[in-house]
Amino acid sequence: MKYAGKIIHMKKDLLVRRNADEIAGGIEEIRKLSVSRRNFLQGAAVLLGGTVFSGLIGGTPSAFADEAVETGKFILPRLQFTVTDNTPDRWDVSLGGDIILRRKLRELTNINVSMEPKVVRLGDFDEMVRNPFVFMTSEGHFKLPENEEKNVREFLERGGFILADDCVYKGKEDRFFKAYLELVNRLFPDNPMRKIPYDNEIYHIYYDFTNGCPHMQGVPNGAYGLFEPGTGRIMTWCSPGDIHCGWCNRFWAPEKNMEAIKMGINIIIYFLSH
Repeated sequence: MKYAGKIIHMKKDLLVRRNADEIAGGIEEIRKLSVSRRNFLQGAAVLLGGTVFSGLIGGTPSAFADEAVETGKFILPRLQFTVTDNTPDRWDVSLGGDIILRRKLRELTNINVSMEPKVVRLGDFDEMVRNPFVFMTSEGHFKLPENEEKNVREFLERGGFILADDCVYKGKEDRFFKAYLELVNRLFPDNPMRKIPYDNEIYHIYYDFTNGCPHMQGVPNGAYGLFEPGTGRIMTWCSPGDIHCGWCNRFWAPEKNMEAIKMGINIIIYFLSH
């Protein structure tokens, strides 16, 4: 299967550019940006990575207001989903990498990040809507049941963001990467995922990546995104390069691992500011 696609949404297309230090260092600025981003879940107010439901969702008083996460904290959950492939690296592989990314996000920016581990189940949409940013990884092919596929589409349409990264077992095939692109392209047949160009804002918003997404191992297909029609906002990101293993900080030289961490930070800041 080939994934070379039309490249769209260059930096020059962006109408608004913000200073990266302001984005990373100003909690109030991020909060303002986050509140305005697409009214997550049709009327919900989104504050810095934690969803705080104010008012109504579809005209009904919110059932989640009392359970919303603390305002002002960015939450980085791992997404639990149905994995049918018999692979050693499933949805919960190397949770320590998530911990290190949280720690580095706190050390290298002024973002108020929660250090508490969290798992969000794709099959429980009520749980997903309280966490508009989730991280998804695995090594093998997967095929989701109908309810989980429906939740992926609705989550992305309502403003949620999925950071998906291929966990490359023995550095071959990129099976998760291919399965994720096939899933999203099936859910959005008129708007397939496209390769993210090197001058897209996501590669320059805080740290500068002139050659696109760092590549740890696997097949260097390049990172792909689902672009929102009309705005060009990236709705979900998928990398075949195993940046999550870079977060784990034990497989390669410190400099290479740090590149993966910096890419993760860029993606998070991009999410918070769009």
